[in-house]
Amino acid sequence: MMKLILSLTLIWALSSTAGALQCQTCIDELCSRLVSFKCFTATELCLSVSIQATLFGNAVQQILKACAPPSLCPATGSQNISASLGFVNGVASVQCCNTDNCNNETTPAFPVAQTTNNMVCYTCNPGTSQCTTPVVCKGEEDRCFQASVINGSSTSPVFGCASSNLCTAAASLGNLPFVQGIGDFTSSGPSCCNTSLCNTVTTTTTSDACRIRLAMILLMLGLLILTLF
Repeated sequence: MMKLILSLTLIWALSSTAGALQCQTCIDELCSRLVSFKCFTATELCLSVSIQATLFGNAVQQILKACAPPSLCPATGSQNISASLGFVNGVASVQCCNTDNCNNETTPAFPVAQTTNNMVCYTCNPGTSQCTTPVVCKGEEDRCFQASVINGSSTSPVFGCASSNLCTAAASLGNLPFVQGIGDFTSSGPSCCNTSLCNTVTTTTTSDACRIRLAMILLMLGLLILTLF
């Protein structure tokens, strides 16, 4: 019986990667070194991302290359995904392609600065977890969202603006797995809505301010990076 189970497991593993692409993947934070990596499933595409973010007034840029699930790369081509939390915001230029190692040279340019639009959403105070501060959304951000980052027994709400494609990708995942395995953080949400200030506060909790700030930064970058790692 055990041999049968092992055989079936091997067959499943081999079949799940049959036809899967080889994609370039960054092996350092600067993405200066790349390796070719076989994707886990045949539905994944190769991805290149250039991220422009602002964290507490400090500009941060990052390049990422990896295999990407259909939630992030539903088709080949380019798109921008974006999110704002007031004091933290960022936009990512995403390029998806569907041939072996096609993301070797297809690094998109860093996104230009976004202008404000007519959407307004609530954000959370990083020191108190009170989510009653309005922020004007930018660029393609046409949704308000709310999510929670959980650290042990404390829960920190995270509200803000997001582009609709970011919400679509997150909804198909059902959660934000980017924080899984980072310390004690887990997550729930986000849920998105499409009218100004629709992410109205229902309940809030207070947690340690430093933990909230870290959780928000992780959430922001995770929303942009999604399931790359």
